[in-house]
Amino acid sequence: MKTRSIATTVLCSAALFIVSCPGLVTAARLLGRPVKPDPEAVAIGNEWFAVFDGGDYKTAWRMRAKRVQRGGAVQEEQFIAWARERRAPLGRVLRRELMWARFTNTLPGTPDGNYEFLRYKTLFQHKAQAEEELTLTKESGHWEVSGYHFK
Repeated sequence: MKTRSIATTVLCSAALFIVSCPGLVTAARLLGRPVKPDPEAVAIGNEWFAVFDGGDYKTAWRMRAKRVQRGGAVQEEQFIAWARERRAPLGRVLRRELMWARFTNTLPGTPDGNYEFLRYKTLFQHKAQAEEELTLTKESGHWEVSGYHFK
């Protein structure tokens, strides 16, 4: 049982790294092709941002794709801690503008599927220039957030 717990923790940590890794975002930029943003993906992203921006990180976690949530409570706690430590200090969103969208069917370290990447230029209360990127996947017949990154 202890070995399974350690393996689960390692797997969860790796998954959190993959979804939040700037290198993965760069890979998506190289692999994906520019597209007109899918209105459904943008709407789902906006719903997720409303919850996440409000500081309800637990609900934001639970809104993510089921595959991402398979890490269980450990990965959920890591996400919440990361958001409190890294995102919360930026303060309120003063402006968020969609810059571009890209689409791919293949992404390193993930199953083949439908992936849309939405890049935003964001002005936070305590960070004047930031870029955020949402990764959405259509694994269950509709778009779901599977990753978030900002710089």
